[in-house]
Amino acid sequence: MKISRLKLKHQILLISLFTVIIFTAMESYFYFSFYHLTQERATNYGNKIIEQTRQKIDSVFNDIIVSTNIVVNNKMIQEFTITEDDYKRNIEIGNYVIDLLDYMRSFNSYVNGIVINDNEGRRVVSTATASGDVFF
Repeated sequence: MKISRLKLKHQILLISLFTVIIFTAMESYFYFSFYHLTQERATNYGNKIIEQTRQKIDSVFNDIIVSTNIVVNNKMIQEFTITEDDYKRNIEIGNYVIDLLDYMRSFNSYVNGIVINDNEGRRVVSTATASGDVFF
């Protein structure tokens, strides 16, 4: 069957239909290609963000662990928590403990405060308030 033998109306209709089918196929192809490309990019972006967040959280935890180990393994801190003499506790060792706690807070920006408790319920608190209070 030759197209030239069809009526002009049918020829125009056939050409239009063929054109619509070709453009629809092209649109579908480009739509699905773009859809899969954006899905892949969104997945990669999401995975990168999750990995960066995980690394940041791990870094924060490592900083906190390092700060905790420095404080816990410090001989002066241990003596501060077990000494019974209030003078020695508050005057001789207290200033060193306060300085160490301040340093630990400044060393790790994620730590807003440090509390050290002893067996008798006494505590040393170092908080990041506006005045930077450290008290016994």
